[in-house]
Amino acid sequence: MDTAFGIIAYVGALALTAVGSLLLAIFVALRARALPGAMLLVAFLSGVALWSAAQAAPALLGTGAAPFTTAIIAISPLSAAAFVHLVFGYALSPSARQVAVASYALAGFAGLVGLVFGVGEVILWRSFPGFFVPSIVGWGVLGLAGALSLAGHLRLFRLMTVQTGAPREQARAVFASSALGLVALSGFAFPALGIDAYPWPVLLLPLYSVALVYGIVRHRFMAADMWAQRGLVWLLLLAGAGAASALIAALPLALAGRPAGFLATWSALAATLLLGLALLTPLKRLVDRFVFPGGRLTESDVAHWRDRLAEAADEVQLAALANAMLRERLALPPDGPVLTVQGDAVTLIGWDDAPLPTRHLAERFAGLVGEATRRNAASQQMVNAEREARLAEIGALAATVAHDLRNPLGIITMAATQAPAEVRAEIGEQVGRMNHLITDILDYARAWVVAPRVVALEALVARHRVEAQFPPGMNIEADPAALDRVLANLIDNARSLGTKVALFAEPGPAAIIDICDNGPGIAADIRESLFQPFVSRRPGGTGLGLAIVRRIMEAHGGTVSLVERPGWSTCFRLTFGVQP
Repeated sequence: MDTAFGIIAYVGALALTAVGSLLLAIFVALRARALPGAMLLVAFLSGVALWSAAQAAPALLGTGAAPFTTAIIAISPLSAAAFVHLVFGYALSPSARQVAVASYALAGFAGLVGLVFGVGEVILWRSFPGFFVPSIVGWGVLGLAGALSLAGHLRLFRLMTVQTGAPREQARAVFASSALGLVALSGFAFPALGIDAYPWPVLLLPLYSVALVYGIVRHRFMAADMWAQRGLVWLLLLAGAGAASALIAALPLALAGRPAGFLATWSALAATLLLGLALLTPLKRLVDRFVFPGGRLTESDVAHWRDRLAEAADEVQLAALANAMLRERLALPPDGPVLTVQGDAVTLIGWDDAPLPTRHLAERFAGLVGEATRRNAASQQMVNAEREARLAEIGALAATVAHDLRNPLGIITMAATQAPAEVRAEIGEQVGRMNHLITDILDYARAWVVAPRVVALEALVARHRVEAQFPPGMNIEADPAALDRVLANLIDNARSLGTKVALFAEPGPAAIIDICDNGPGIAADIRESLFQPFVSRRPGGTGLGLAIVRRIMEAHGGTVSLVERPGWSTCFRLTFGVQP
């Protein structure tokens, strides 16, 4: 490693650490400055960036970098004091203020002594054009910085032993990253300790930034939204890609040596720069795809999305499908940004801080979801219009049929008055069934127009003499006659099939009424079509009772559904629209 490539690797490691620490500091300052300890972390990370730059300068500039390097090393205890302050503050230590004051006082004094008396010099060492070696004063300054850092790590270790869950993982992540940093720093002491070997521990220093990023992003040491976390990772990976491309591009120049003459040198540097840019372009594209997947949009994507969204039958299915597609496309977590659908309105929530290409993709996708909602609404309007037209035709036909049937039924009833009692009873029962069927057909076919008003549930239930549980004084906003018909249909059905019937009601923005029985339940083969005309759960039924209930509830802006309730075999739930 005692070659030009070894020096490039040394400088590259320090440069990557400096850039990574600086990006971390910017990230915390912009995204988490309001959090306790945020600015302390910014100060500490800025100190790490300066330290890295100060150690890299002699390898680039030789002994001429001595003033800058020694000045930065002289004030390095201040960064260690900020780290101690951060750790004790994070641990909510009652002595945090006293420890912080003492740490800053010692660090300030040590820095002042170092600036006045000098902390060391930059010397030629092995193949390095310059390497910092501390003096006696420098050892004292660096020893104090090390002692402060050790105090912070001991406090972190203690926190790890007493905390559980997320706080423990956070402390462990930061402890591990800082411990790795301390190991890497040992390489700077090789010349002063007489170790005649390449300072390989310094090459581990970039892993310090990576480990610290992992602690922040994985364990959320500093709270931030998902886009900020991804942006941080993108910046660090891009910095790594830039460093890698620079190292690879500079390798031929390092191996061949500096060419003679100004023009040759300029040409070699220009070629190196162009090669670095050429290498950086695919690396950046790779980083973009890794951190922000799915950002490139094509016409085939749009066509595929339209086809998928057309599969949703209603608003709920459309919202669920749209969010699932976005999560799949952009690798979003379940608790990440979402898309909501309410009527024709499609809203993006949590996308404001997303990168522009990602946000553009989400907005384009939201536009397609909006198209799907309008298409579904238009389709539903056509279905409703067609159904209303068909029901109007059926209603007119039913009225004619009812008139034509009831007249002969009246004649049959009158003619049967002279028949024997048994025959008269049988004719009366069958005529009654026919009249009931005619009434149900008319009720189903009619256009239900309701006039809702406040109805006292207690009085309504009393008419049907059914066991009930609901809050005293509960009211329902509904058409009294229509609601009475609904309850009559459901309660009569329940009584014909079970030995016990009960009504449960709950108020709310959308009030509900449950009518339950302990009968045989609903057969599996009719559960899906239970509310369709001429589907009956009891022998001898017309099959129109539940269909009429559904029509009346739709006229109220509500629904009827089959639900589960402990202790009951069958429960029908009436859900009313938002109550005033």
